[in-house]
Amino acid sequence: MNGVRFCGLVCAALLLGGEPASARDLFRTLVAVGAATSTNGVNSILDVPDLLDESSLTEDFGPSYIPDVSAVSGTINLRGLSAFGGFDADSATLAFSVPAAGVDVSFDGGTRDESNDQLEDWLKGEGSFPDASDESLEDLLQALVEFSPVEPVAGNPNSLQSRMFESALGLGTLSPFLGDFPDASEDIPNVVALDLDFGYYAAGPFNGQTYDFSIGFGWNFARRLAIVTDINLLLNRVEGDALAGFGDVGLGVVGRINDWWNLSVVARGGLVGSLDVGALATMYSVSFINHMRFELGFAQLEMSNMVGVANTLPGFDIEGWDLEYDLTNVVLKNRLAVSRMLPFSAGSRSLRGTLYLTDTQYFVDDLWLEHTDEIGLEVGLASERGGAVYDPATLDIAYVVGKSYDALKLRLSLRF
Repeated sequence: MNGVRFCGLVCAALLLGGEPASARDLFRTLVAVGAATSTNGVNSILDVPDLLDESSLTEDFGPSYIPDVSAVSGTINLRGLSAFGGFDADSATLAFSVPAAGVDVSFDGGTRDESNDQLEDWLKGEGSFPDASDESLEDLLQALVEFSPVEPVAGNPNSLQSRMFESALGLGTLSPFLGDFPDASEDIPNVVALDLDFGYYAAGPFNGQTYDFSIGFGWNFARRLAIVTDINLLLNRVEGDALAGFGDVGLGVVGRINDWWNLSVVARGGLVGSLDVGALATMYSVSFINHMRFELGFAQLEMSNMVGVANTLPGFDIEGWDLEYDLTNVVLKNRLAVSRMLPFSAGSRSLRGTLYLTDTQYFVDDLWLEHTDEIGLEVGLASERGGAVYDPATLDIAYVVGKSYDALKLRLSLRF
């Protein structure tokens, strides 16, 4: 990534979510009728078939287009995935193909407008068509995960799958260490965790913002065991117009092996939907987290390692949408964090600074982005104990980088 791109990302993020000066359409078409061409763009997948309907073609080409007679060919960019569609001369059959996905389907509704409506229904997973199978739609959805930088289900750091794994690591490391409470008669206090996040990202040619709210709870019912749970809600806004909504919940068990070593298992379930981008999926994941702390004298080093697996679930139907992705991915996350007390304070409360690095790698099904690194700096009010036990308020800024991807993230964390 060059310096110009990074500076642009910083300036955009400082606007805290203002729309990009020049938004890019997620779906673009180049349609040809004879020697004449027309270019259009929309930010909703349900508007794509309308770009090939009779009224649009008549408006774009005027007398050069004869309804139901003229041959029409179009190149369609589906948020990063190339597709082709059109009508032969004197034909109402709409041909639609996506070479990268091995998809080649057609729709014959008797009229061109009806054929366009059938394409729209097929993209929603609705209806049954003799020359457009459900398996072909599944191939298209998997290709979007592999080739689209802004797929909401999986394939990038702003997808449901990535956020579920990120939350799993956070939940698995929420519980304190046994060594923070050396008195065997002392109860380990419970905790309520509240996190507010904002992110600005550049993914391929697209820009977007994320707004994330999370609330969690840790119940330390025994000195060596804890139950942790949370719920996360996220809004992803792409190019200032297309919206995707996320929600997921987590439940985990933490075991304190010794003073500075915790092991945990976290299960999560989530849902994502977007009428604009064209996505709907449910997913579950199971993750195992190793969490350790080492005293360095001048600072503390924490190491977190996670392996997790996620799968999409079939058979979810809402508002006429029924999409099946059939995805499976395994993730490895490794995080190192160095923290120490800072030489200044906020009133009567000392401050703690933490520098951290998180490496993430995905395996199994192909994704648009399979490796990222995140580096962040956190400053917050320190807990009254020497260790990082429930620091009441922290603010951190992080930079995430991957191939053709970078993002800035701000987070406010509160612990009660």
